[in-house]
Amino acid sequence: MIFSPDSSVLVVFCKRPQLGTGKQRVAAERGQDTALELSRLLLSTTMEDAFAWSGPVVIAPADPVDEPWARKLLSRADIVPQQGNNLGERINHVDRQLRAAGAARIVYIGTDAPGLNPERLQAAADHLEHADTVLAPAADGGVVLMASRKPWPALDDLPWETELLCSALTDVCGGHRDVALVQPGNDIDYWADLVQALPELRADEREWRQMLVDWTMRQLRVSVVVPAYRDNDALLALLPSLHKLLREQDEIVVVDGDNDAVCRELCDEHVATYINSEPCRGLQLDTGARAANGDILWFLHADSVPHEDSLPAIHSQIAAGANGGYFRFRFTGPERWYKSFLERAINWRSRNGIPYGDQGLFANAQSYRAVGGFAHEPLFEEVGLVTKLRAQGEFAPVEASIGVSPRRWERDGWVRRTLHNRLLAIGHKLGIQPARLARRY
Repeated sequence: MIFSPDSSVLVVFCKRPQLGTGKQRVAAERGQDTALELSRLLLSTTMEDAFAWSGPVVIAPADPVDEPWARKLLSRADIVPQQGNNLGERINHVDRQLRAAGAARIVYIGTDAPGLNPERLQAAADHLEHADTVLAPAADGGVVLMASRKPWPALDDLPWETELLCSALTDVCGGHRDVALVQPGNDIDYWADLVQALPELRADEREWRQMLVDWTMRQLRVSVVVPAYRDNDALLALLPSLHKLLREQDEIVVVDGDNDAVCRELCDEHVATYINSEPCRGLQLDTGARAANGDILWFLHADSVPHEDSLPAIHSQIAAGANGGYFRFRFTGPERWYKSFLERAINWRSRNGIPYGDQGLFANAQSYRAVGGFAHEPLFEEVGLVTKLRAQGEFAPVEASIGVSPRRWERDGWVRRTLHNRLLAIGHKLGIQPARLARRY
């Protein structure tokens, strides 16, 4: 193992994927099998970068006994096993071996930053022309890349695996060398990190990135939250239809505002979680969302008729980076010209204003919680939520529609109900309390 001082050496720090040894934060959330498969996929995305690297590559397995395994990852790579009690000691050990073999410019990466690519790695190496050390910060305060043209100082006493790492690395290196910070990135420590990285990965057309995206999409959990109040007949139709759409890892959460024993029995029969609540729709929705385990929250009224393509539509929107979205409004029952006219008007209003809860709103669970969720109001509870989600990113309609019961329009008259709804919306904009408006709803 001899290196030219003019070459840039790429070093991959890695663990052999084995059950119970990698991605243990993800394992705590999703199980050891999921953590193992994620470890394998992340390693493959990293090796995708190593294959494309034009200079020397060194693979540094975490355990010396895994040297034969490491040699199979990339035939042209040199192998330097890690040694030490923590990551800092391990980096110092490998760095000494490589510099003794003539390496001068060395770029270090791990296997948990699939947002890296050959261009970013080469840019970091190029920075070593005028900087002694290059760091790519991670969003959580760590780093996704370390590069240096000088031996590292002692790194054993740094706060590894904490949000203080990048700052501490900058401090320990800055006293004796020029430190450059380059484009930050994201590393995958928790499942939410992976979900957040999906848009960036989806835009990367390389094979293993796409395989990681496809696998992640199959793992995403959807929680359907249904507020109910004396809606047993509607639930009797909705719950079986949802089970035809959902997968084994998905769930249904019914939040009942009437403490109804029949509703509870329906939930037990159709494998839905039952939660009792005060009869306030915003409170019920938020209570269900807080109790849900899904990566995606899908909010449905009990009398909704979801489209058979609802789940793929939701997945596609979230994978594209949206905070959430909603479905096209469609009345159930026989087609009528006045229904079609009103549907078009409502869908136009939704794109230019606020889509309401009967349009099957959905949201990335992390985004939902970050903006505070539904207001605990009996009416117009979705206005603040949608406004905040749109302010932080995309919240747009999907192609699929959702069936909405026309019973209120048929009971009150189509013109009268439509005008009444508009007057209530105007009243809300003017600051009239939702509880007062709900009494007129």
